[in-house]
Amino acid sequence: MISIGIIEDNHFQLNNYKEFLEDFQECKVVFACRSMEEFKALPYKDPDVKAILLDISLPGESGISGMEELKRIYPEAKIIVLSGHDGKQYVIESIMKGAAGYIIKTSRLMEIYHSILDAINQGGTLSPKAAHLLIDHVSKDPLEYVKDKLTKREYELLHLLKEGYTYKEMAEKLYVTVFTVNQHLKKIYQKLNVASKSELISKIWSNSLY
Repeated sequence: MISIGIIEDNHFQLNNYKEFLEDFQECKVVFACRSMEEFKALPYKDPDVKAILLDISLPGESGISGMEELKRIYPEAKIIVLSGHDGKQYVIESIMKGAAGYIIKTSRLMEIYHSILDAINQGGTLSPKAAHLLIDHVSKDPLEYVKDKLTKREYELLHLLKEGYTYKEMAEKLYVTVFTVNQHLKKIYQKLNVASKSELISKIWSNSLY
């Protein structure tokens, strides 16, 4: 038996998904909620949930924000984002937060059913558009996403930082002082909304500078 949870704020779609999935003998919808708050208020949470269909645009707490709680309660469940958004930032953030799949809401109901099976049996599932966006993301130089936010010199420093240069080595390579390097890096931190060199390097290598 495949125990499934659904969190979707649209009442019609929520019932549509629930009724469709329960037509399959092996599927059982154990909860169907319209928000993270409604889910948290459930008096009982079935421990054997195998898959969760999750809308990310929810009233109150967003689906992306709620993933941490869902993964804490159901560490083995596959979370499949079912969203009307097909922008790269939504796909990437959902996957980085722990989603095992990302499906666009325009997908046919049978495709959603097969996506659940794929996530459970193969570990993950992506709609063709989401797969394309993810491949484009991981194959692109992470610094390209922030090139337009930085000056030419700041962009040069960011590349040197990525390659592992020390402040002194960066200063020598660019024929400036270490003080100047520090001033440039402070401006980079502000523009990229990071607090430290270690946080910046972490974002570079996790490909999350977008």
